Amino acid sequence: MQVFTASPAAMYTGIGNAFSRISATEGLRTLWKGVSSVILGAGPAHAVHFGTYEFIKELMGGNEKGSNWISTGEPRFLPPGNIQD
Repeated sequence: MQVFTASPAAMYTGIGNAFSRISATEGLRTLWKGVSSVILGAGPAHAVHFGTYEFIKELMGGNEKGSNWISTGEPRFLPPGNIQD
């Protein structure tokens, strides 16, 4: 349940005040708690995303000189009249 009127002791005057009060009461290390798990999860996730993107791009001919997304698409996905021979 949300508190509509928080006590003045729990209020921060700004982001700098929040950082300084939290680091003073709980320690500077508390601000970075949990960041390592995010970093360890983000690295492999981005590697898989980039690898899949590059694989599909290569499969569709996107790495050839002068190619763009419309020239690598299949004709059935393009609107009539926009297909170049």
